[in-house]
Formats: sequence, structure tokens, C-alpha cells
Amino acid sequence: MKTVSQLKSSKDCYSFNKQKSELVEAGKRKLTKLKPYWREFAYMKQHYVGSNFVTSPAKMPGFDYWETNRLGQVGRLINDRVLFLTFDDWGSDESINKLLYVLKKHHVKATFFVLTENVDKNPNLLRAIAADDHEIASHSDSHVPLATSKKGAYHNLTAKETAAMRKDLAKSYQKLNKYVGDVQVGGKKALSLDFRPPTLEVSKKGLETAFDVGFQYAVSGDVSTNDYEQTSFQKYLHDLKYGSGKDDNDYKVTNGSVIVMHMLENAKYTAQVDQYTAAYSRQRAKESN
Repeated sequence: MKTVSQLKSSKDCYSFNKQKSELVEAGKRKLTKLKPYWREFAYMKQHYVGSNFVTSPAKMPGFDYWETNRLGQVGRLINDRVLFLTFDDWGSDESINKLLYVLKKHHVKATFFVLTENVDKNPNLLRAIAADDHEIASHSDSHVPLATSKKGAYHNLTAKETAAMRKDLAKSYQKLNKYVGDVQVGGKKALSLDFRPPTLEVSKKGLETAFDVGFQYAVSGDVSTNDYEQTSFQKYLHDLKYGSGKDDNDYKVTNGSVIVMHMLENAKYTAQVDQYTAAYSRQRAKESN
């Protein structure tokens, strides 16, 4: 038992961050884009970490073949012997604390791409992720995609959809900034300007807007585990070790892989599988040094 005075004076007691960010206001105005277009495209090329299954104009509407061939199609950050563990969406104390326990046990840090729609209901959980020295990034507020899907085909955003997405992204960052904007990890902010596109699909308008709002990197990844659909721990672990073998979204973990997982309750085998991925990631990092 602790008294209120003891709690108030402990490091676990915090106040909401009151310092505003330029990105927080970005949903309310139109920012100046890089001109001419080749300069804007060069910026997107340098700051978009795509995926190996979103690679054509059919899945990247608004971009032509020349552009899609030059945008990131690999989904890996580097070729060193290291893995990048990332977790999307939002969950409960139970699902997220299981992940935090495994990561802490193996001394591994991860990036949490937070869907912020419900973080107001449990800001302490978001704070706990940052306090464990993990990177916090945005996954939008309400899972607004950067490309719309209609009858199995992807389309560029309309002006109305673009405006709505701009407000959604700014709202997402506003919440993250409020709860963890003052947390430091290794001398720098836990809250980054990284962004993960919902569903990993992108369009020209969507990607332009994400950068225009103020995010510095849009990060998809080369290993999308679909862990919320996994029905067997052994199958899930086998796929990570030897490759998924799926025709529509095949993957194979390799040097520099960015692994997309989820902090959802129905991703029920992810914490268990992370016993392997976290330990393996740490071992690869040691060997590379």
C-alpha cells in the first residue's frame, strides 16, 4: 500500500504534456509542398519504406509504373543482421503487457504504431509502453487508409477524403503528443514522426498528405504476419522461421526485416512467438557487432 503523497512524488506520477507540436496543428491548414514535383517525389522515395507486396499502380493508385518501380518495394531498412519488431493498432492491459514482458525479458526494443482512437480510455498503458523505452509512432486515429478500396480495386483519395485523412492524422499525433510527448528514450523523444499506413496500402494523394502533414517516414515492412488470423502457434513460428509460402502475401524473415505484428487481443500467439523473435533479434544484433 502507498499513500497518495508517496504516489504523487514517485516517478510513475506524470502530468499530460502541454507543449504543442507543429504537426498537431497540421490538420487545420494546408502546408507548403516541395516544388517542383520531382523534388517532392525524391523526398517520398527517400522517406517511404514500402512493402514487397504493394508494388504496382493497381495497389498504389495515382503513381505510374515509373514511379512505383522507384518507390520502396523491399520493405527493409538495412541489410545488417538485425530484425525490427513492430506492433500495430491498440489492445488491452492484458495483450500489451504480455508483449512488454517478453521484450523486457530479452532486452529488446520495438516500435509501437498506435491506433489512437481509444487511447484516451487508457493513457497509462500508452505511457507504460514509452516508459519501457520503446518507440511510439502513429497508425492514424481511426484507421483511415491512404488508398480507398471499392469492389476489389484501389483508388486515389478524393479531395474530401484527403481533407478527412489530414485531420485524422493530426488528431492521432495530438493524442500521442499529449500522453508521451515528453518521454525521453536514450536522450531522445520516445514519440517519433514515423507513420504506418493502415492496411499498408498507399495512394499518391495519401502518401503526399502524410508527409505534408509533417510525418517524416511512412514505414510498411516486408513481413506482414497477419497474426490476428493465426490459428496455431507452431504454424506461426514455422512461417517466421522458414517463410509463409502464401501466394498473396508471402514473406521470409531475413537481415533487416521489418516485421509487422499487432497488439490486439485476437493476435493471441504473438507474445508467445515473440519469445523467439525477440531472442533471435538480440542474438543477430550481437553477432553483427
